[in-house]
Amino acid sequence: MLSLTINWLGRQLFGLLALLAVFVLPGCATYSVGIANVEHETSERNVAAALKALDKLKLSGADQMLNYLNKGTLLRFQGDYAASNQQFESAKRLMEMLSATSVAEQTGSVMVNDTMKAYEGLGNEQLLVYAFKELNYLQSGNVDDAAVEARQFDIKQRLIAEKDTSATYLSGAFVRYLNGMVYEEAGESDSARIDYRKAVDGYAAQSGVTGFGVPAALKADLDRLETPHASSRAVPARKLGQVAMQLQDTRDNGEVVFILHNGLGPSLAENNVMVLNPNPQNGSTILSVALPKFVQRPVPVARFELSEGSQSASSEIVEDVNAIARKSLDDRLPMITGRAVARLVVKNAAVKETKKKSENAGAAGLLIGLVSDVGAFASERADTRSWSLLPGNILLARLSLPAGTHNLKVNFYGSNGNILATRDYTSVKVRAGRKAFVSDYYLKAN
Repeated sequence: MLSLTINWLGRQLFGLLALLAVFVLPGCATYSVGIANVEHETSERNVAAALKALDKLKLSGADQMLNYLNKGTLLRFQGDYAASNQQFESAKRLMEMLSATSVAEQTGSVMVNDTMKAYEGLGNEQLLVYAFKELNYLQSGNVDDAAVEARQFDIKQRLIAEKDTSATYLSGAFVRYLNGMVYEEAGESDSARIDYRKAVDGYAAQSGVTGFGVPAALKADLDRLETPHASSRAVPARKLGQVAMQLQDTRDNGEVVFILHNGLGPSLAENNVMVLNPNPQNGSTILSVALPKFVQRPVPVARFELSEGSQSASSEIVEDVNAIARKSLDDRLPMITGRAVARLVVKNAAVKETKKKSENAGAAGLLIGLVSDVGAFASERADTRSWSLLPGNILLARLSLPAGTHNLKVNFYGSNGNILATRDYTSVKVRAGRKAFVSDYYLKAN
């Protein structure tokens, strides 16, 4: 009878270890290795190959969100804005569903590891989905749907702010800035002024994290809408004719808004802290806690210059994804550590109980103890998932141009002032009094 019991215990433990080997360890390795292939192909501007690499990962279940977010980004890079928005919309729906179930899922993360939870996207990731959807609509010429996204963002950002009142850096300042431009395009100047004001406040609130303040072009937008007639009141009568001509020139002009997806955003690596148990018969031989650690990847472009003929505009940084992600991890780490410690206690108690039940089983008992030790250690994994194709930061430049079709040039500069590359953007249509949105990505220095 004892032999049958031991055999049964052994089969159960070997089965558990096999399941862990199949689903936990290779799953993490496959994602990290596979997403590296996706990132490499994207950096080489081979988006079709990157999409194939992403499909090979077969991200589903707990990782379904990662598939939506990364595929939406790749399709955006490819210029398939409608398909990109389908992916981002699926991501938004899944976010809403997971927000109601994530608390219940914490039990699984305590018992096994945090990768068992469905990935719902970090706060800033959830906010940026709205920005990319809006840009997709704008670059498709669909201002009305972009305005719908802007209104939905207002609700989403408020919910995130209420969830964590101390995380003022999750202001969505860049999205607010973009929302203001969307509302202006839609002819809703009051809504534009409100979001420009919120963007200014948001940039100020997050400046301690990002290290930069309010973009100059945003300040000019807010001043223009809050005091639209200030310039003419301040001009002497003898110059009114000249001002009138300048205003007419401005009305005849449109504006190119160029947005750069700069580099790859932060990734997370696993930091596994291991110590030998001084009393291994009372639990696991090795006590292990796995925590995520921040890995910042360099952004290749320090600035860029947008030009057409003799007219040019320099870029400004409008979103620092790296800085916000680092702060977010710092804020979450105490909670992550608490779950990991609780997990250690639960697993150690389970191993102790297993060893106790098999202590009189001789060699078979030793084998069962070894299997339980390995199972407890192998199942401890840090959650290193993230929206891998987010940029390290976002740069933006705005250039006023006469109505018509223009051929634009962009010079990309590195941190030491050297030109990394020059790219041409031909046949950009500019309409009087309207904005033309152009975007690109630059993931590595040539």
